[in-house]
Amino acid sequence: MASITTDYLVIGCGASAMAFVDVMLAETDATFTLVDRRDAPGGHWNDAYPFVRLHQPSAFYGVASRPLGRNRIDQAGPNAGFYELASGSEVLAYFHAVMEETFLPSGRVDWRPMTEWRDEDGMLVNLLSGETTQVEICRALVDGRRIGTEIPLTYKRNFEVAELVTCIPPNALPRRAAGHRDFVVVGAGKTAMDAALWLLRRGADPDRIAWIRPRDAWLLNRAAIQPGIEFFDSTLGGVAAQTEIFAEAESLEDMELKLEAAGQWLRIDRSRRPEMMHSAVCSEEEVELLRGIRNVLRHGHVRRIDPGRVVFDDAEAPLPDGALVIDCAASAATMTGDGPLQVFSPGRIDLEMIRPYQPTFSAALIGHIEATIPDLEAKRALARPTPMNDTSADWAERRFTGGLYEAAWSKTEEIDAWVKTCRLNPAAHVGPHIDPTDASQMAVLGRIGAAMPQAMQNLPRLFG
Repeated sequence: MASITTDYLVIGCGASAMAFVDVMLAETDATFTLVDRRDAPGGHWNDAYPFVRLHQPSAFYGVASRPLGRNRIDQAGPNAGFYELASGSEVLAYFHAVMEETFLPSGRVDWRPMTEWRDEDGMLVNLLSGETTQVEICRALVDGRRIGTEIPLTYKRNFEVAELVTCIPPNALPRRAAGHRDFVVVGAGKTAMDAALWLLRRGADPDRIAWIRPRDAWLLNRAAIQPGIEFFDSTLGGVAAQTEIFAEAESLEDMELKLEAAGQWLRIDRSRRPEMMHSAVCSEEEVELLRGIRNVLRHGHVRRIDPGRVVFDDAEAPLPDGALVIDCAASAATMTGDGPLQVFSPGRIDLEMIRPYQPTFSAALIGHIEATIPDLEAKRALARPTPMNDTSADWAERRFTGGLYEAAWSKTEEIDAWVKTCRLNPAAHVGPHIDPTDASQMAVLGRIGAAMPQAMQNLPRLFG
């Protein structure tokens, strides 16, 4: 039996794990062993559907040391006028390049694909040969699996499908759609929206698409999430508007409606108050397209799909015979593992999100904290896990706790300087270009500062 010694054993080679190792390589002399059951770096991106794209600009994703994309504004297509959104294949190529051009040439990364970690005996097991390797971990085991991502291609379906019904994951949609005229999209999240948008943009008749959408969702407007000083009014101006709304809102519903009126939030069906808020990002153009699908079925969770009908918990509805069913019901990002959320433990680092829905920034900052802060309790104070949000109340709570965490980072001089310059931090793309002699820009910053104390006082009342 072989044996190895490594400073950090990193389980998983997805985006978060690579963002952590990238910072640690730059700021320490440590060694790393990365193991993953998959054949290539990139985690769930290896199983993503072919038309997937990032929902936020490429500028905010990946590892800190290497830009993703060309920092360009799209001139045509559905994202015209906004900064580019990397495709799934671009993201995979990017992580492959990080491994081949940064990690391996360092001489300090031992990359072991098709390998799993066995917790019970501290062994690595090669999934092809069965060969085992004993590992001596000198500093910490790093678990990159805590932010799990369910993928339609691999998740366990939670409803039955009759034998004569064709039900596919969105991965197969480009190959299987031809020849069908009727479609059924199952799911309420961003994957379902992506599948519906793909159908609409490829010529499907919106009146021949049925959308099984148990819950409607509030969506973040992509116009308010852009790098570059040219978007100052919609980004930092949006932050000012949000902060004032947090300070003034009389109820959670009042907050929602004011955020919508301010162009920060969107919803597909204006006649319904959404029950879900997962921080999915859409453009106004995409939302307008999705409004064209009028056959929306809201009867709770699907139990079974038969030829010509769908059976819910306590209802059923007709479907066109021969319709192609696209299963988009996977749960997207989830927190995995047991026990209380904690990033730093003796001999262990769990890569949780410490800023909502920014997994790579979170992992990079965790790497920087590990590299620069020796005291365990001080590390924990700077790296407080942020659970996923499911509702607008959760979202409001994350804004409140996130404000507390950001304040803690700003009080630690070295952490504050790193956060302000990290390319994965959206604010780092705008901050250096703010002109202190520009009265309109200073007025926006002044609005944020003026409203923040009352916002932090009022937010707990909103989320209860």
